[in-house]
Amino acid sequence: MDGIAGALPDVVIIGAMKCGTTSLHAYLDAHPDVAMSEPKELNFFVGPADRAGDWTEGNWHRGVAWYAGQFDARARVRGESSPGYTSPDHPEVAGRMAEVVPGARLVYAVRDPVDRAVSQYWHHRRDGTEPRPPEEALLDPASQYVARGRYLERLEPFLAAGAFEGRITVVAQEDLRDRPRATMRRLFEQLGLDDHWSSAMEQRRNAAPDRPAPVDAAVRERLRAALRDDAERLREVTGEEFAAWSL
Repeated sequence: MDGIAGALPDVVIIGAMKCGTTSLHAYLDAHPDVAMSEPKELNFFVGPADRAGDWTEGNWHRGVAWYAGQFDARARVRGESSPGYTSPDHPEVAGRMAEVVPGARLVYAVRDPVDRAVSQYWHHRRDGTEPRPPEEALLDPASQYVARGRYLERLEPFLAAGAFEGRITVVAQEDLRDRPRATMRRLFEQLGLDDHWSSAMEQRRNAAPDRPAPVDAAVRERLRAALRDDAERLREVTGEEFAAWSL
């Protein structure tokens, strides 16, 4: 692996769904010293070690040389964005990342957990995979609507891995939407990049933010109750206020 370490990513966006990962990927890629992967989601650290398992879920079976080959080795900073890395369905990811890219900065995009759940619900309604009404689907304890918004729970394996201590940045979608320049300057600085560089893309991509359709106030309150403890723990661990959140 030593021979290809120079082509491995320096930054990996690890989640979460419906929290602005596409915008983050694009903003980083627009910086002249950054080359983000194409496609965006490589899902390399997911899946079994060989084709004997259900290797269609991810690309781990392809090997580190394949992964390194997805990046521009000439770029000063390289990265990818795979929100599935924080899924509890893939408990192997944090350990694999600690072994292969221990020096990478991890970026976890988050959002008001209630808005995130509602947005995911309407996303699945539009694509035809969610037939249930909001109150039934959103409050189903077996669904992912609540689980995906329990952000600290999903970060804990990466915190426990040890390699990423001090190398995890949490970015709130609300900050990316309302203060894109300041939010990206912080991330550029952490990556050792020119943090004074800016792109008009930041304003263009935030011109029409994803705002979830309304659901019944009682449903939203029950969602807040299910998510509040994790949100408070996330504030404690990260030191971030997430002042725009409703819980």
